[in-house]
Amino acid sequence: MSDERKRAERKVGFARFWARAKQIVTTDPSGSDEDDLLVDEEAAKVLAAQAGKLKGGLAKVAQLAAYDPGATLGGKSGATRSARAVLGGLWDQAPAVSAGAIARVIEEDLGKAPQALFARWEATPLASASLGQVHAAQLHDGTEVVVKVQYPGVAESLRADLDDGAFLRKLAGSEVGRALDSSALTALGEAVRGELDYRAEARSIGDFATAWGDHPVLRFPRVIAELSSTRVLTMTRAKGKTVIEAAGLGSPDVRRQAALGIFEVAWCSPLVHGLLNADPNPGNFLVDEQPDGHVHVWCLDFGCAFSIPDDVRDADREIWWGLLDDDSGTAAERFRMGIAKAGLLARADLLASTAHRDWERALAAPFRTHGDFHWDATYATDLASATGRVLALGGLALPAKVLMLWRQRLGAAAVIGMLDAKAPFRRILVDRIGTGKKALR
Repeated sequence: MSDERKRAERKVGFARFWARAKQIVTTDPSGSDEDDLLVDEEAAKVLAAQAGKLKGGLAKVAQLAAYDPGATLGGKSGATRSARAVLGGLWDQAPAVSAGAIARVIEEDLGKAPQALFARWEATPLASASLGQVHAAQLHDGTEVVVKVQYPGVAESLRADLDDGAFLRKLAGSEVGRALDSSALTALGEAVRGELDYRAEARSIGDFATAWGDHPVLRFPRVIAELSSTRVLTMTRAKGKTVIEAAGLGSPDVRRQAALGIFEVAWCSPLVHGLLNADPNPGNFLVDEQPDGHVHVWCLDFGCAFSIPDDVRDADREIWWGLLDDDSGTAAERFRMGIAKAGLLARADLLASTAHRDWERALAAPFRTHGDFHWDATYATDLASATGRVLALGGLALPAKVLMLWRQRLGAAAVIGMLDAKAPFRRILVDRIGTGKKALR
């Protein structure tokens, strides 16, 4: 258990307490929405500072709180928009580790200093996140690359964090975390530990690139295997706007193409290819607008990616086939049989509850709509809230075999929502998995 991380978490809680106490003494004791905005922002500033310093598990919680409506901030479910803006820099702009420390990791793993391995090496990082930072470099043949280097000592720190069950619940998000049993928490811990092995990440990049090799929008970096190791990952360089930049500067068509690309790689990869990237952080996508108006979405960071078993994929398809069914009677039956088969249904007697029906409606909304559906931040928040309520009621469960799949889905919904796009999500899903109905002969 990381004592430093626990002290940092207490500082975040104290920041919320003192900010609220100051408001009660000096302004409005009622706890208005404006007060909550200020309190959240103060807590976010402390969390960002502590996470940037400690890296590892605390940085992952802060990253999650920056975009996931169901994440926890300082003991409070969810975070305000201003607080998320404060934390958003941790996606790729956390405080960097010294150039010397990074060079030592490279020399220990690859046998030479970066200046000897590369024709050009940029000591100032392009990006820095929870477990490592990324440097620009150039190969001797002129190829532009990026080199992802794990922070020295972060592996030991993260493993200590992941031995704490209470901390694992925070990594899952608020209501999701509270609903998990011990086997699901173990699965979450194992998945996050896997991010420490960059060789496994290299294999996952190859798997996704092969699966989506002919896609007109999706792009994946190429791994330079001879310059990679467990703690060093060298890849061809991707360029483009971040999701936040694309959301603010992109035209409706650019946002539409980007949203559909992220939807396919995040939502459809498990259903079509049995591949899951369980970390849909907004910093893991770059939107590259081409001169002809088409968009490429570069998919980055596959540290928490793996294959799912065929039986999990097949049961998951049944859920979506139920949602795609236009016959309301058969659709409801098929959907509920699907969630039962997948192990999601905890109590059948709660199927008629308001919470369960709200969750079904929220989940189905993009796929009941023929034509364009407006997938915005409000929809993503509604989906997260509805999921939280049905989990809290006890009608829904997230067993170990599907936990990472559904945790990823809520995160992906939030990222897509940032793009505020209108797009035919139903049509894309039907194109990828069909309707599950056999043709009459």
